[in-house]
Amino acid sequence: MGQKSADIDDSRKNLGISEKENLDLMKNNFDKKNKISVENQVQLSKFLEFLKFEKRSSQNTLNGYNRDLTQFFLFVKKKFSEINEKEILNYINNLNKRLRKNSVLRKISTLKAFYKFCYLNKSIEKDPVGIIKNLKQEYHPSEILTLKEIKQIVNNCLDTPSGMQNRLIIKFLIVTGAMISEILNLEIKDVESQNYKFIKILGKNSKYQIIPIDDSLEKEIKNYLQVYRPKLKNANESLKIFPNIRREKFWKNLKIIAQNAKIEKNVYPHIFRSSLTVILSKADVDIQIIREILGKVNITTAKVYKNIEKSKLKMIYNNTRLGDD
Repeated sequence: MGQKSADIDDSRKNLGISEKENLDLMKNNFDKKNKISVENQVQLSKFLEFLKFEKRSSQNTLNGYNRDLTQFFLFVKKKFSEINEKEILNYINNLNKRLRKNSVLRKISTLKAFYKFCYLNKSIEKDPVGIIKNLKQEYHPSEILTLKEIKQIVNNCLDTPSGMQNRLIIKFLIVTGAMISEILNLEIKDVESQNYKFIKILGKNSKYQIIPIDDSLEKEIKNYLQVYRPKLKNANESLKIFPNIRREKFWKNLKIIAQNAKIEKNVYPHIFRSSLTVILSKADVDIQIIREILGKVNITTAKVYKNIEKSKLKMIYNNTRLGDD
């Protein structure tokens, strides 16, 4: 039994489950009532292998399916082949009490994919999720931060190595319009090799976006790398601009910073991307340029020089220069 538990833990590490999630699952496994059955673990592994090798799913997709299904099995506490429609509905009702509709729909989609796989592979005789109708995702109008609110957030970052790390991440988010995962994966070479005039961001489909940066942000980047970053934990062992920080950790930091800044809106990393779109639109920046900044179209250094005139580039940074005295 000890060997099987070790194998399960190893498989979770290989699938990229966070340390906290793994500890939570290990804690549950000590209680036999909450332990995921070997049958469920084996079937889950088969499903993930199918997604990886047949569907060519990304690692993030695999991680998401693994988390959702692990949580499902811990809730139902039965073998996958014995779970019925009533138990599926009980699980969904429980989700509806705790999560927003879009999150519930994602988890339902995971269950549908898993049980469709089980049914097509004749691991079950009846699909218990088949009764659930397709539901449309709930539309939530994007909440937007004003420039004043963004500056309040930036200026409430502490003057410490971790505080300055948070400050620069926020600035990168609003100035580049990139996703938080893209920002946290940036390496020092992604600005150094661009002579601190551009940020080279690896986006979707392994395509790079070259985002121009202005002089004031260049100075802040250099100051952070020279003064603050060396004081961060594991900085010398990492090539990343922002070492030793995960998306979940930054999200929690951002919540605290926003609260200290007296911002009553729900502040999360993606809100900066939405806010940038509105800020640039109100500044009459051409829609094509906004699409390029947000990574909606392919962009190269040559295109930056050709399509973004200096006057427009200055206007962009006059509207997104945050926390500067």
